[in-house]
Amino acid sequence: MKLEKEKAKELVKRLKEKGAKEEKPPEYAAYRLKLGGGELTIYDSGSIVYSGKGREKVKETVIGELLNLEGKLPKIGCDEAGKGEFFGPLVIACVCSDKNCLKELLKLEIKDSKKLKEEQILKLAEKIKSACTGVVRVVPPEKYNKEYDKFKNLNRYLEEIYKELLEKLLHRCRAREVVVDRFSNRVEKVLREEFKGMEIFAKVKGEADPVVAAASIVAKAERLKMLRKLSRKLGIEVREGNLNNRELLEKIPQEKLPSFVKLHFNVRERG
Repeated sequence: MKLEKEKAKELVKRLKEKGAKEEKPPEYAAYRLKLGGGELTIYDSGSIVYSGKGREKVKETVIGELLNLEGKLPKIGCDEAGKGEFFGPLVIACVCSDKNCLKELLKLEIKDSKKLKEEQILKLAEKIKSACTGVVRVVPPEKYNKEYDKFKNLNRYLEEIYKELLEKLLHRCRAREVVVDRFSNRVEKVLREEFKGMEIFAKVKGEADPVVAAASIVAKAERLKMLRKLSRKLGIEVREGNLNNRELLEKIPQEKLPSFVKLHFNVRERG
């Protein structure tokens, strides 16, 4: 996770009240504190690093203070995977975090899925699903192509999916706030109009919030599982990334492309 400046400042204040000693921070860091045989460094980016023999004790103390600082729980975080990739599914996930869920996310030191290896993502996703409530929508390429034709715009399509998922999740989770990783300039307004009275925020790099990061990991894990299924079906390894998969287009018969590929990326124009 990454702390906003004001939250980092308040955390440091509370830790010093508990006896933490502030030291000169290293380059690119805003704070370094020693507490109970461990160290805590908060970087300018908001990233937190624990170190020293007493790191677990420091981590436990920090988590307790961060839970006290989080005033708007339960909170829903949403993100998607596969939006910019022509091969494989689009996956959207929303995670609802109460205090117990958030505590587990902080213990796991959840971060943006783009900074994790595939096996880490798959393992963390299972832990998140065990600790938190959520909903996931996996849209295989064939269904995606049919649905996309109705909207002719990926962002409009995503907005409709988010409306459906949030409607479903809000029946199970009395959220006080929703945070979505921003994918368009209008998504915040659209969702606020749909769910009047709900505090909804669309944030650039929303994965800095551990609940959004959790949704990012769950979405990515489901996409990875689907890519592995497609790999077995094709008999060829399908990897993440458009450049990695461009050569696969030559190996898939034209009539079968809709089952594997999002066609609005103009993949029909091979070569």
